[in-house]
Amino acid sequence: MKYTVLDLFAGAGGLTLGLDNAGLKTVAAIEIDRFAAETYKANFPDVKLFTKSVRDFSDKEIIKEFGGVDVVAGGPPCQGFSVAGPSQYGIVDERNDLLLESIRFVKVLKPKVVVFENVKGILAGKIPGTNKKAIPVAVKKIESLGYDVKIYVLQAANYGAPQWRERVFIFCVQKGLKLPEFKPKYGTSNNPWVTVGEALSDLPQILAGEGSEIQKYATRPQSDYQRNMRQNSLHVTNHIAMKHTPRLIERFKHIPVGGSLVNAPAEHGQRLRNGTAIDAKKRFKMNNQRLDPKKISLCVTASFQSNYIHPVLHRNLTAREGARLQSIPDTFILKGPRTLMSKTLLVKEGREDEIGLSQYNQIGNMVPPLLASAVGEKIIEAIENTEFIYETDRKQASLLQYNQQTPQYLPS
Repeated sequence: MKYTVLDLFAGAGGLTLGLDNAGLKTVAAIEIDRFAAETYKANFPDVKLFTKSVRDFSDKEIIKEFGGVDVVAGGPPCQGFSVAGPSQYGIVDERNDLLLESIRFVKVLKPKVVVFENVKGILAGKIPGTNKKAIPVAVKKIESLGYDVKIYVLQAANYGAPQWRERVFIFCVQKGLKLPEFKPKYGTSNNPWVTVGEALSDLPQILAGEGSEIQKYATRPQSDYQRNMRQNSLHVTNHIAMKHTPRLIERFKHIPVGGSLVNAPAEHGQRLRNGTAIDAKKRFKMNNQRLDPKKISLCVTASFQSNYIHPVLHRNLTAREGARLQSIPDTFILKGPRTLMSKTLLVKEGREDEIGLSQYNQIGNMVPPLLASAVGEKIIEAIENTEFIYETDRKQASLLQYNQQTPQYLPS
């Protein structure tokens, strides 16, 4: 039996992919961004996708469309909780209340298991219009609906993704079910983390401005990770390198492995705004970081397109290389523009509309499928192990009754 899932805030589908690979079945999803929804539809044509806000669903509509699902999962928008978002300026982002809006779905649907994912910043994030922290408020509301709740901080590298990415998972089970324990699968001497080199070395070695929509692999798979990512894939897609100015390429040439803009000679630094002079003071370690092929990657964020440099080539990463670092398989096709920034606005019919998420934004926002798969395994374990325990209890209770023994011998 496959337990069914509703994926709230589905994005491009990283959580759906991982949960389904674990043995669950996503039957419905909600995603308001048009380009992320386009990617989702292309990769999950059998899932019923709703392209509107969770706020726009009435309780009756929730029951009608999603009634009977076993699992509600999703990652409410993280920008309001991220240390790179409004929270760094003391601003409470109005999107933070989408976590509470998600709990309304739980209240109406009463699923067996609920899992919400977010950045670590959610641990300190606040509810809009209040001074209350989001997590304690959310946990109290979920517990009042008859769930046991546990907060996990999981490291994606420990579950096979080749990047340092810590994320918070709010794991909730109906009373009577058992909360799981997570044990790392990678990061030991016997099974070390997957490195950037192991993730990328088989992809075509294209230069800045090169690449095409469909390309042949550069080599045969050179690692177990590459074999996993290339399963059922005949060619490489979404692997087109951004164009760079000669000056930027020259800067990249002077940044060593593991280094960044701060390591480049002064003459290759950033220029002053509206001028040609070099800004000698403006040097940040997080700009133009060259990845080390012998280590795991830095966290792949929605802005990774301009943050990271290829380990050996003098250019930023392609969308496919970012996808590899997120453990997104090569059969997964990304839709929408490659580099359109999410904050770009389009004036239409007298109003401003957000254009949408580029392929890079979609990748950075996704839950790494290998991490999602580990969570999916624990969802199934939480449901099925408890049913086994109940069956064992019933059998032992019958034996006790037959032997005229007292209840204190029942398992605790």
